[in-house]
Amino acid sequence: MLVVGNENKNMAREPQQVAFSKEILKIIKPEILKFGFKKYTTKNEEYYTNLVFRKSNQYIRIEGTNYPRDYPYFWNIILGEGSSDDFFEYDWNSVALWHLKNKIENEICNKEYPFPTENELSYSILNAKNELLKFGQSFLLGNLELFYEVRKEINQKRETYKIHSPDGIGGYIVSNEPKSELMKRKFT
Repeated sequence: MLVVGNENKNMAREPQQVAFSKEILKIIKPEILKFGFKKYTTKNEEYYTNLVFRKSNQYIRIEGTNYPRDYPYFWNIILGEGSSDDFFEYDWNSVALWHLKNKIENEICNKEYPFPTENELSYSILNAKNELLKFGQSFLLGNLELFYEVRKEINQKRETYKIHSPDGIGGYIVSNEPKSELMKRKFT
């Protein structure tokens, strides 16, 4: 359980995902509003948060999970274009901020942010905000050239989703899932 704001002992403790979401809205939202993004959706569940900000055809998805089976827990800033509601669209037409950071810094060691504990919450989100402003600046300004380059590189390496269908003799026939196959072609 996390507490947001005053450290008063009498303050009701909030679920981690609610505290995480509130801190995102407090630290990151004001910065991306300056670039013309508007809050689109907020979804808080017991173990999952998804916030989406949109500007025309662009979006920023901020997702975090501390679901017990998702260990190690993580959160991400994802930059995308097109639909932020259609799974296949946003799965293939988006780039995690850490991919842009790897490209800009010519590294391959960056990855998702660890989901913050109560003591790390503000620091983690402040650090991510600074990285968004630094490594995602071209995207925030509407210049998608680097975004397209990185998206293409990622999608070229990805496999489409697979469908395993029984073959009638105890085995399986593996085929490409048609919609992900279409998205791979479209965004590579």
